[in-house]
Amino acid sequence: MSLIVLTSATGSPGVTTTAVGLAVCWPGDTLLVDADRQPAQAVLAGFLNGAPAAGRGLTALARAHRERRPLADELRRHCLPLGSQDGERRVFLPGFSHPGSASLFGPVWPELTAALEQLSESGVTVIVDAGRIGEGLPSALLAGADVVLLTTRTSLRALAGVRLHLPQARQRIESLATGTQLGMLLVGEREPYAAREISRQFGIPVWASIANQRRAARVWSDGDPEPRGFAHSALVRSMRAAAAGIHHRVVRPELALDTRHTNEEVAR
Repeated sequence: MSLIVLTSATGSPGVTTTAVGLAVCWPGDTLLVDADRQPAQAVLAGFLNGAPAAGRGLTALARAHRERRPLADELRRHCLPLGSQDGERRVFLPGFSHPGSASLFGPVWPELTAALEQLSESGVTVIVDAGRIGEGLPSALLAGADVVLLTTRTSLRALAGVRLHLPQARQRIESLATGTQLGMLLVGEREPYAAREISRQFGIPVWASIANQRRAARVWSDGDPEPRGFAHSALVRSMRAAAAGIHHRVVRPELALDTRHTNEEVAR
């Protein structure tokens, strides 16, 4: 399938909420990875309602790496159930358990990325919440990704942060020369700027747009009970369209060069 990395420039545009939403709405098996270098355990405390990591996650994989145990064999053992839908298997790899753990993880990223790529080749879509660009995205993860999606809201303040950090991200990805694509994912399109305007301004395609519905989003961000009509809300409909569109663009990379394609056009 594919390896998809979500990241942000500044602030809190909803990367984790979007990553959870994509993982549960994706048309197939998924692995959601918390790879934020500033640990917050947002998925465990939020969507999973305070579930304990039970000794699993990136910190445990770092220990396995030190003990020379192959991470390709260890990866599935360190995942937690994320839920199931329509017979699809969805699992979650918890992130760092202590502040500063990421600084010791440098030697592990290449082998972990290789294990994630191997899993994606077996038919599982891997969705990585990588936190902020400014914290230093691991080169191995960038090189292994099919696409890096810079997630942002559409306010002037949010886009000012994109303008600051996008050039460095673009330069790093291009220097890797691995074919990793770079795109944008918008939260709250036309609040106030539209996808076409943003794509033209920054020179990269907008791959998807997610509706900005705060109450509905709390189901994925905080583990709130699903409100009435949640399954048919604008948020869920936009997330399903985004998942279908991103999947289609990864399968057909030439679509990433054509910003005329909307979520609905690609999903058909």
